Amino acid sequence: MKAHKIMLYKFYTKQLEKPLVMEAESRKQAIEMLQAFNDKIGKTMKQSDIVDMRVETLVVGESSKIKNKVKHIWVGKDQTQSGWLEHSEYMIIVNRNKNKRNGN
Repeated sequence: MKAHKIMLYKFYTKQLEKPLVMEAESRKQAIEMLQAFNDKIGKTMKQSDIVDMRVETLVVGESSKIKNKVKHIWVGKDQTQSGWLEHSEYMIIVNRNKNKRNGN
């Protein structure tokens, strides 16, 4: 099984208060995704507009994001295709595992 090391690449720009976040396996891939996004929005961003880039590691069971107004928890690519699971589904699994450990 291939380990997928997804990182969050956060690009801070002069124009935006919040960063543009790319989930990618490498810096190169994140930059390619940012370029594709820029193409999609009409090439309104210049390279000089990027003032900072930060990289964050996702932590299984801890890292979260909101997608379509629903909270998702990072579970890793070996658990789901995207690596994310809806919080409600994640809690069902956590509680089931907790009950198994307690003999319930």
